[in-house]
Amino acid sequence: MVRLRWACRRTLRVLDRPLGNFLQDCYRQLPMAEQFAFERVLNSRDQDILDWLIGNRQSNDAGICVIIEKIRLHHATLSGENPDG
Repeated sequence: MVRLRWACRRTLRVLDRPLGNFLQDCYRQLPMAEQFAFERVLNSRDQDILDWLIGNRQSNDAGICVIIEKIRLHHATLSGENPDG
């Protein structure tokens, strides 16, 4: 878990909070396949993650798409925002 916490620390600071909060609040409850998908997200480039989270692009990896949507929803819930805009 420590390794994942460090992996959530990104060069693009705007990613730290959504990734870190998702790891802390949701990761342990995910099915193993989704945990692996989250790790694939963390192994991706910051700009790709940002583009996926803000909806500029979608990953070709269906598992990553599922996790990105879960991260977006979780972050929006914590922020009190509407995840669809």
